[in-house]
Amino acid sequence: MPDYAFGGPADIDRAIAFMVQLDNEQRNALAVLEIDNAIEELQTEFEKTSADPAYRPTNDFIARLSGYLQMADDSENRKLV
Repeated sequence: MPDYAFGGPADIDRAIAFMVQLDNEQRNALAVLEIDNAIEELQTEFEKTSADPAYRPTNDFIARLSGYLQMADDSENRKLV
């Protein structure tokens, strides 16, 4: 998502939902740990952005978030086909 603009807590919440779904489907233990770490980071940033509307996550986090949302979009598009 090269033109992604951070949309606040709603974007993070959507990414969390996608990652939880991915976590539930995953069978590889290492992948589960990586997904769990991503979910933990997303939850932390969700809490920060929800508590303070002026808070803006780091560019690195926003880049990861953009990737998670792109994966969610791709997953949803595959289900529609």
